[in-house]
Amino acid sequence: MNKELITAFVDNEIKDASLKDEIKHLIDTDEEFRYEYQVQSLVKRIAKEKYKRTTAPDHLRIRILNQIAPEQVKARPQKKATSFWAGLFSKPAFSFATAIIIVISVILILFNRTPQQPPVISEDKLTPDNMFYQAENNFEAIIQGKLAPQLVANNPEQIKSFFESSGVKYSTLVPTFSEWSLLGAVVSEDKGEKFAHHVYAGKKGEIVYVFQVDESYLKSHEIISLDESLLQYLEQGNCYVKTEKDKVLLFKKIDHNICAVVSNAPIQDVQNNFCNI
Repeated sequence: MNKELITAFVDNEIKDASLKDEIKHLIDTDEEFRYEYQVQSLVKRIAKEKYKRTTAPDHLRIRILNQIAPEQVKARPQKKATSFWAGLFSKPAFSFATAIIIVISVILILFNRTPQQPPVISEDKLTPDNMFYQAENNFEAIIQGKLAPQLVANNPEQIKSFFESSGVKYSTLVPTFSEWSLLGAVVSEDKGEKFAHHVYAGKKGEIVYVFQVDESYLKSHEIISLDESLLQYLEQGNCYVKTEKDKVLLFKKIDHNICAVVSNAPIQDVQNNFCNI
């Protein structure tokens, strides 16, 4: 049996009762036909639930139709675009494929927007409990020799085990990089909670400091905080990067952790290594 009949069945276009029964039997007994039915039903349901509430304007319909079947759009007056749109779904041979193309096209057109701009962080307004403020201060303390690792180690599993045994309650991330070697780790304490920090060193004297906090701590704002605009920016998968004359500061959400990275390494190296995790 032609799978296009599954499309017609999903679209409720088959009127013959015996043919309907035959298709139902195939769906129940044949794994390949059952899979085809499930896929088509899912796409139809998504299209129905997500896109039926708002009628697309004429100019958007024409734009999509021009991508799908430009020769048919040109052959009809523009005012008949609506009937042509509806007609595309009336043909069993094309309805499923057309539905997929239309859903994808609508998504691409509606969401093809300018990337969100990074928030502007006013450092003079940062409070001591702000992660941005703490990350910069901790890095300066490392550079000046005022903050030394509590554990000197170059093994990521050993550092993660140190975090856990020292009372850090969230799981931690300790990636390795070709440009830098792990140097060690520190666990800080604030209001009874423990936080994880680790450091890398490069062959040319670069220091890469990483401060990571489970996002739940930042959302409560009781112990450590982060600007709401920056947190939202990171939640959307963005990588925040800021440069100063002698260092680069980067924020990235990796899994459930918000990571602050401060380094005197070249900005391209910092971005390439952390923004792509």
